[in-house]
Amino acid sequence: MPQTLSIGITSLSLGRASVHSMESKIKAAAAAGCRGLELYFEDLEVLASQMGSLERRTSSLQAAAHQIRRLCDRFGIDIINLQPFRDYDGVTSRQMHLGKMAELKIWLALCKILRTAMIIITSTFPTHPPTATGDDHVIVANLREAADLGARESPPIRFAYEAISWGAHVQTWQHAWNIVQRADRSNLGLCLDTFHILAQTYATPEAASGRRPAAMESLARDLRELACTVGPERLFSVQLADAAKLDPPLSPQHPWYDASQDPLMTWSRQARLFPLEKEMGAYLPVLEVLRTCV
Repeated sequence: MPQTLSIGITSLSLGRASVHSMESKIKAAAAAGCRGLELYFEDLEVLASQMGSLERRTSSLQAAAHQIRRLCDRFGIDIINLQPFRDYDGVTSRQMHLGKMAELKIWLALCKILRTAMIIITSTFPTHPPTATGDDHVIVANLREAADLGARESPPIRFAYEAISWGAHVQTWQHAWNIVQRADRSNLGLCLDTFHILAQTYATPEAASGRRPAAMESLARDLRELACTVGPERLFSVQLADAAKLDPPLSPQHPWYDASQDPLMTWSRQARLFPLEKEMGAYLPVLEVLRTCV
C-alpha cells in the first residue's frame, strides 16, 4: 500500500440518498473523524435530480458534483473515489458498450470537478437474460479501453476493479487479478472488499454456523496467496465490511429469502455491518484480511 493511506467511509454507509441529505452525511463523516469519502454515484444522481431536469442530466450531475465538492471542502473531506461503475465488463451488445463508454466520459468529467482520481469498476451482476459474456478476452479488452481513456485525463484517472462475490462471471480476487494483469495498464489495479473475499472463502449465510467447511484453512490459503501474488502498487483500494450471522440461516423459509437473488447478494443487501460491530452480530475475520493487505 502507499505510505500515505486515505482512510474514510463510503457515502452509502451513511444512509440512502433518498432519505439522508449529502450535507448531513458529510457532516457526520467529519464528526466521526473520517477524512475521506468514497462517493456512491446514487448520491450524485439524487442530488442532481433535485437541482435540474432529467433532460439536462449531464449539467445537473456536474452541478451536484460542484456542490458536493464545496461541502467536502467545508468539512475537510477528501473524495477517495467515485463508485461503482457497473455492468460494463463483458457487455455483449455493441450499443450497450457505446452507451457505457459515453457514461464513463461523464464520470471522468465528474472526477475532475470532485478532485478525485479513482473510479471503482465492479464485476457485472447476473441478469436475466444475460447482458455480459464471461469471455476473459472481452473483459480484458473492456478494462483496457477504460484504463486508456482514464490515462489521457489530467491528472490521470486510476481504475480499481472489484470482484463481486455473486458476480455473473468474476467472483474472486484471483480472477479479477488475472484480468488486471492481462490488461497490463499501470492505472488499472484491484479493489478488495473484505465481505466479498470472506463470502467466497470463509462465510455463508446458508449454514447455521455461518461458516463454510474448513473455513479457517480455506481463508489462510487464500490470504497466503494474496500476500504472495498482488504487489502493493496494484492494490488501489481496500474496503472493510462485516456481516451478521443469520439465525436462522438463509433458506426458502427465511423472511429475507429471494429466489431471484444469489444468497450472497441477499445477505449483503440485508445484513452487512461495519467492521467488528459485534453487538449487531458481526462475526467475520475482517482484521485477518486487513493485516494481509497492509
